[in-house]
Amino acid sequence: MKVFVNIKRIGSRKNYISKEEINLSTEPLTLRELITEIIKINVIDFNERINKKKFIDYLTTEEIDKKITMGKVSFGEIYNKNEADVKEAVECALLAYEDGIYRVFIEDNETGGLDEKIELSEGDTLTFIRLMMLAGRMW
Repeated sequence: MKVFVNIKRIGSRKNYISKEEINLSTEPLTLRELITEIIKINVIDFNERINKKKFIDYLTTEEIDKKITMGKVSFGEIYNKNEADVKEAVECALLAYEDGIYRVFIEDNETGGLDEKIELSEGDTLTFIRLMMLAGRMW
């Protein structure tokens, strides 16, 4: 099943949001299954990038231009060579959702609890919004 995820680029000075395509191996029936599947895909991708060997580090003009629009020009080197654990990452993501650290939207509809049924169709757009906790008080 192909879905799209809205992604805000880290380090971008502009409001640079892009849609990235994700291919899910199964159709998730609950939010818990959806989060688990997306975390697994991302952890596998991260671990592959760690183990990928580069012969020559260089950036093309197009890559430099793209990185300039994102606000940071770098080689994308990962300095922490420890692989992520899928089970631990899934547990952390589910706990963060339960604690209200982020919310998930399918199209324009906010999802409910982790074990509530969701209706996800081919080509739907997912949005994950991280909520910030503010400190202090108003006088």
